[in-house]
Amino acid sequence: MLTTAVVEDNKASWVHVLHFVDEFPDNEIWTAWKAFMRLVIEACIEAGLDRYFRAGQSVQHIIFSTCERHGLEQLSPAPPRVTLGRHKSAGMFVAWSHNNLWFHDPEREDAVTSDNAVSVLKSYLADLWRETRPMDPVPFDV
Repeated sequence: MLTTAVVEDNKASWVHVLHFVDEFPDNEIWTAWKAFMRLVIEACIEAGLDRYFRAGQSVQHIIFSTCERHGLEQLSPAPPRVTLGRHKSAGMFVAWSHNNLWFHDPEREDAVTSDNAVSVLKSYLADLWRETRPMDPVPFDV
């Protein structure tokens, strides 16, 4: 069971990520990315996922985990994480990995659009919950 402190820290991490997204410039490279990320993150917050997962970033990838503190790269073995990102050649994705995707290939990946990104992300997050908290039922509808 998650403590009140962990839930509050998780929620704060999502707010931090929203501020991170907003800091990108409004130009032809980032405007669509910002709109997409904000849409997905806000929908996930509205669904209450910010209670259960920590959010963070690596360059412009948004990373979700069930870890209770910052610093996935400092843990050994590396815990699983879900990444929401954009390929260099364009196109958004959701991916499952144990490592930073800037340096390693994902173990699983799906292309997403604004129409299906939230449902695909929720599915990945449910899998992440099952993997990292096998004794606890998934606390949200998939």
